[in-house]
Amino acid sequence: MRTDVKWHHFALALAGMVMLAWAAPGPAQPALHDVARLRQQVSGFAGAAARLDPALVVPRCPDPALSWARTDVVRVDCAAPAWTLYVPLDLPGPAAVGPPRAAPARPAIRRGDRVMVESGGNGFAVTLEAEAERDADGSRIALKTPAGRRLIGRIEDGGRVVIAR
Repeated sequence: MRTDVKWHHFALALAGMVMLAWAAPGPAQPALHDVARLRQQVSGFAGAAARLDPALVVPRCPDPALSWARTDVVRVDCAAPAWTLYVPLDLPGPAAVGPPRAAPARPAIRRGDRVMVESGGNGFAVTLEAEAERDADGSRIALKTPAGRRLIGRIEDGGRVVIAR
């Protein structure tokens, strides 16, 4: 009779452990990145509307890095957790540009020009001198720093060149 009681207690303890294992919460789901905010960040960086699906699901990134993948695509990188997105832009097509001009306008910055490049964030700003690798393409310019790093800058009013962080 005693062995029956022991097995009965053992079976109850085993059943309890199984129930606790099933009831225990699983691994925490990672927080998701706000796609509307990401769209605003990319649009601000590019100066054009970003095409992002509102149903997009990516882990939250505290500080996404934005760079140019092509003239019409922005690359968004996150270091932790690691992910990369390529975001196309809504740029005006040939019909939206209007009739051709008689003479093309001279670019604001030409190849070989030395320019001061600005970048910054909350509470800080950094400037450095860089050389234009090509003539300005609309409001964007390809640059090379003295250290050899290549950048894409946005030309703002007054000829200022800004690198978005």
